[in-house]
Amino acid sequence: MKKTMQKWFELNGSKMGTSLLIASFLLLLTGCHPLQQSKFVKVAPYEKNFEIIGSERDDLIGQVNPAIFAQVDRSNVHAEQVESGVFTREGVKVTLQPGRYSITGYPTGNIFIYDENGELIIRDIVGFAGVGSLTVDIVETYTVFADGGYDHVSFTPVPTQLATNLTPGIWEVGLDIEAGDYIVGSEYGLGYLEIHEKGKEPHLYEVIGGTQTGSKTRLKLTVGQKLKVTGISLVQFSPVEE
Repeated sequence: MKKTMQKWFELNGSKMGTSLLIASFLLLLTGCHPLQQSKFVKVAPYEKNFEIIGSERDDLIGQVNPAIFAQVDRSNVHAEQVESGVFTREGVKVTLQPGRYSITGYPTGNIFIYDENGELIIRDIVGFAGVGSLTVDIVETYTVFADGGYDHVSFTPVPTQLATNLTPGIWEVGLDIEAGDYIVGSEYGLGYLEIHEKGKEPHLYEVIGGTQTGSKTRLKLTVGQKLKVTGISLVQFSPVEE
């Protein structure tokens, strides 16, 4: 992907000086993103409840990194606010203290998070033309990379609190959202919700925004599950009334 990005910048002569270049670069970013790419290339088969199954699910999720289950000290006692400029076409690697962070950037680019073996944990397009932020636990051995689409990126420690609206990132049932039965949807956008549980196959749901025609998925969440949200700025979990 990096070579593709470099070739694009060489052809256009600057990083992203105008809105037109930003729009063109966003198309490139989307093409490099397997989950986002599926929106334009093909329609995934559904079993029910807007769940994507079979080989389509496997292609979209890829190899699940066990690091998704890694635990970090959520007290953020060592976490620090970090601001970083991005001055090269290749992007920038950022070192963070362990903790939970919300990552933002301007104007638009990819955020990649890798484990100690260099294996990808999560990636998303973050910025004014992508999702607003990416929230993740950062272990001391992780590598965070912001590509050359950015002028600036911010890494802000965030507290742990229960919520029913989740933004892009990785979340834990019992810490970030209560266990229970929910109807899941969104008011706008198009993205994905993954549910991971140790020793079990992952589940993948397409989230289609819209108050009238959007997807409505019913789920039962249990303590310890990991939820991975990508490609959409907000997923709403509405508790089911007993």
